[in-house]
Amino acid sequence: MRPRFAVSRVLASALWALLAAAFAGCTNPALKPLELMPTPAAYETAPAPFGAEPASTSDTDAAALEMLFATNRAPAPPETSASRYGGDRGYVLRLGAADIAFGESDIDWARAREISLLKNRPGHFPLHVADVEEFGILPDSVSAFTPHELADATDGRAATEFVARVERQLARSPVKDVFIYVHGYKVTFENPLMVASELWHFMGYEGAFVAFSWPSTPARLAYLKDIETARLSAQALRTLIEFVARETSARRIHVVGYSAGTRLVLASLYESALIHQQSDDDSIRRTTKLGHVILVGSDVDTDVFASYVIDGLLRVPEHLTFYTSPADKALHLSSRIFSHVRMGQILPGMLDVRMREFVAASERLSLVDVEGAANFDAGNGHAYFRQSPWVSSDVLMSLRYGLDPATRGLEQQPPSPIWRFPADYLTRSERALRAANPALTGQPPADAP
Repeated sequence: MRPRFAVSRVLASALWALLAAAFAGCTNPALKPLELMPTPAAYETAPAPFGAEPASTSDTDAAALEMLFATNRAPAPPETSASRYGGDRGYVLRLGAADIAFGESDIDWARAREISLLKNRPGHFPLHVADVEEFGILPDSVSAFTPHELADATDGRAATEFVARVERQLARSPVKDVFIYVHGYKVTFENPLMVASELWHFMGYEGAFVAFSWPSTPARLAYLKDIETARLSAQALRTLIEFVARETSARRIHVVGYSAGTRLVLASLYESALIHQQSDDDSIRRTTKLGHVILVGSDVDTDVFASYVIDGLLRVPEHLTFYTSPADKALHLSSRIFSHVRMGQILPGMLDVRMREFVAASERLSLVDVEGAANFDAGNGHAYFRQSPWVSSDVLMSLRYGLDPATRGLEQQPPSPIWRFPADYLTRSERALRAANPALTGQPPADAP
């Protein structure tokens, strides 16, 4: 008979192999370009669904898009890594900007807009990080535990430059909001910059966009390490949000979190709730400026989220939305590892009476099941916010216009309070877009003759 410990080791190895396979499509572990996501469905109903023709994204180089970033990663030794920052914890928040290039040749972003809206794109059009400029360390992130050599080298210039770049982006746009994207597990520093760039691109470069890159490790078996680091990174994200709210003219700050990154987004909101527990709701809103928080493929224990809600988490953002899916293989395996359902798995029929009543009565919480959305189960079913044109369109409509699920074209099937994509979602969402943006009234559908 095989010794018990040997059997356990075999089972453990098999489980880690399954974990690696399940999360393989979650992210882009290697330092390589990212293929531009499919065009959101909103562009099937209007040529410019999120406003007028976008302004230039750069004052100096139309071939590159400037993406602002904040990271608590440690710089990577140039002799050992092609990436500017690695997967080690940096313990301070570094601010900067990166140039994002489009395509396999020199294509400017005006031409990129034309190509990206084609239903059948010719060839490959990857995004890649062409250049990275660090402004320096945000003074707010320096603490008593910061190494002296870092603390002594920190001044206010990085903060001043970052604010100036945010204000420059806001000045070009009629939308005076800041959008922050938070990535998932096992990605390099560059991945969230590219994903944030494509989201901003399809939103017509409205508002200002910031990629928050926390120290995930570009290795499939780094899952447990990464989720612990994600929790630690919540303070850095909260510091960034507080800084942007206090120092810029942003009207509101919206956050999109993905996969394991939703752990740090929720923990950040939870910390804010505790800090402001003696404040009234209006005061919290003025201080944090948090608008819509959208969490996709959330790898967070449902009981942990409930404990956050008990302590006032929902008082912090204007609205919190979870997108969920029955085809998310990564979350299926995560729930097996931790023996608890994840927030990104909640589906109609899973909530008991008390939870149905709570969700239905809440004006600040929405659950959206993506099963009816086109292409929701592509790959391992975890990256549907990029792979499904319906889901990406719904996310952008929520961010840009602040529309509630019913107005965006979603529907419920009582007694479940969970929203779903109906078969006629495109027709419904077109009506919603044209009602939300009067400038679209004279625009024909994108595919009209």
